[in-house]
Amino acid sequence: MDRRRAIGIRATAAGVAIAALTATLWGASGAIAAPVPAAPSAAVNAASLAPAAEIAPADCPPGTPGGAACGTLTVPENRNNPSSRTIGLPYYLVPASQQPASGAPVLVMTGSTTQSTAVAERLLSDSAIRSSHDVVVLAPRGGSDTTEPFRCDAAVSAYIGAMTTTDTPADEMGDVVTAMQTCIADLIASGGDPSGYNRAQTAADIVELRALVGYPTWTLFGQGATTSVMQTVAAADPGGVAGLVLDGFVPADQDLKGLAYAGLSTALTTLSARSSDEYPDLPTTLSDAGTVVGDDSANGIVHDPVSQRDRYYDLTASDVVTLTQLALRDPAAAESLPFMLTRVSGGETDSLQPFADVAVQRFVDGDPALTWLRQCQDWQPFWSADPTLPAPEGSGEDPTPLPGLTTFVAADKICSSIGVPAVDAGTRGLPASGAPALVFASDTDPDVPADSVTAFAAGAFPASQVVRMQSNGADSAIALDCGLQQVSTWLASPGAAVQTECTDGAERYPVIAADDVHETIRVAAVVDSVRTLDPLGLVVPLVFGAFAVLWLLGWAITLIVQAARREPVGLLIASGLPPVTGVAFLVAAWIVVSGAIAATPGLALVGVPTILPWLGILLGVGFLAIIPVWRLRGRGAAALAASATLVWIAMMVWFAWIAVLSS
Repeated sequence: MDRRRAIGIRATAAGVAIAALTATLWGASGAIAAPVPAAPSAAVNAASLAPAAEIAPADCPPGTPGGAACGTLTVPENRNNPSSRTIGLPYYLVPASQQPASGAPVLVMTGSTTQSTAVAERLLSDSAIRSSHDVVVLAPRGGSDTTEPFRCDAAVSAYIGAMTTTDTPADEMGDVVTAMQTCIADLIASGGDPSGYNRAQTAADIVELRALVGYPTWTLFGQGATTSVMQTVAAADPGGVAGLVLDGFVPADQDLKGLAYAGLSTALTTLSARSSDEYPDLPTTLSDAGTVVGDDSANGIVHDPVSQRDRYYDLTASDVVTLTQLALRDPAAAESLPFMLTRVSGGETDSLQPFADVAVQRFVDGDPALTWLRQCQDWQPFWSADPTLPAPEGSGEDPTPLPGLTTFVAADKICSSIGVPAVDAGTRGLPASGAPALVFASDTDPDVPADSVTAFAAGAFPASQVVRMQSNGADSAIALDCGLQQVSTWLASPGAAVQTECTDGAERYPVIAADDVHETIRVAAVVDSVRTLDPLGLVVPLVFGAFAVLWLLGWAITLIVQAARREPVGLLIASGLPPVTGVAFLVAAWIVVSGAIAATPGLALVGVPTILPWLGILLGVGFLAIIPVWRLRGRGAAALAASATLVWIAMMVWFAWIAVLSS
């Protein structure tokens, strides 16, 4: 079948098959059970009365990969509610470059369509995958590009605002809970059903899309939280799953919170071992940093990407733990985090500021409001309590709460207040799947320990292979060349042997040594201005650069003209030293900083290369060399000298503030 034409076709036989599948596999809670005899008649009736799923062609939005055919999958918001409204889930299909495709199609679903598209484009960059496999991306229900997105910007902004107080984490979440209650009430008032946003309903979307598009089987690609969705699909539709690629893996029946605490400790311990004993015990260093912040304070400015406002933060020990976990998801931040924690534990709490921005952006990118809604059904009712320090025996006192992950504190408070029921606990355990699986486990993933991923994979997918990724945080495994190559090899022959370890992450993101850094947190804002092409953060160097370059060009032309006329050029040559040294300074600084960031992407979060402050000597020489310019005749020369003096002073002050003075 031509896949482009299939986008616009709804197969009647497929619809019948899906109706039977839904009636058989979905229990009254909306969770997928193992393939067992038919569900109770009430569940059958509810499933059969819910609106049928269908697909229709649609225009491709900007950012869709070239050659894609786009469509909308329309499904019931809640398959267990006969009066459920329908929601539209965008999807697109990129056909293999060689048709008919020789390999099974690959279905990609991550936390958002944006993230899924990044994964799809990376897969398509591999010529073997591009030529042999159709790649399909389906938006998760509730996502921003669906017809009924669930957004709660007020709750997300309120969570970021919780960093502005030093109350206990539970007390800080009052505004977050109120905002989420309002958003849930608005969803219900608009005819929506918050119980439709869980793992089982999402898995059903995938099963139905496969049948409606007409694929007999496909390979599932999940990442992070969607790996348990893919596990659920494999249990519900075993005949339609040719294999699975799971980037990190947490089974549906696990304790998500407990794994996160274990993952944070394991990631820090791994970084300690990778630092050649420079940072021998990072879990203890984090604890010490939290104590310092709790006893004193940590203040600064953090940007709220939701409200587009800067917020003045006042952190607690729990905030430090949470920021550390969020920053560790970014492998570039992870390589500089040991240096930062060491400084904070020594009292330099300003070092947290660049990491606060990274952590908040990672938090927002994870679509937290939708994540909380899903967690309230699939995870939160079944996870463990926050860590505490036991009370002295016989004291009668309550245990003392330890600094914890405030993202989970927020989920606990929200889930106890919004009235969305949990899934049936009995449906969380899924049978082992016989499908081949390729599973990636990052040894610095702060959400789940790599050893746990390995054990989970062996239990859930006996025919699985695990590839251990070094120093990749929670980033996509295929972002690294080694990971992509393993996927390409495995997709060519699911179950084929692949490498068991990828080390290019450790080579790409080496732990930054203290001797390699001149500490200054101010450079992070400058580097961010360069990356985002924001001229406001670069006014002084831009003015200095333009002035120095124009002066250099004018001086060179004048020198050539006077030399051609055989006029004296001695004083003129001396007057050219300022623009020459100015341009040389800019070029040298660019080479030093860009080269260092290319080698260690997280360097700018903690400082600059140790050689950079010494380049200020060039600025000093250029400033002193302005003196001969004052001796040149004419008002133009005087104006040039005066302007140069002001520009050089401004640049020297700016450079000293950004790169020389420690901060």
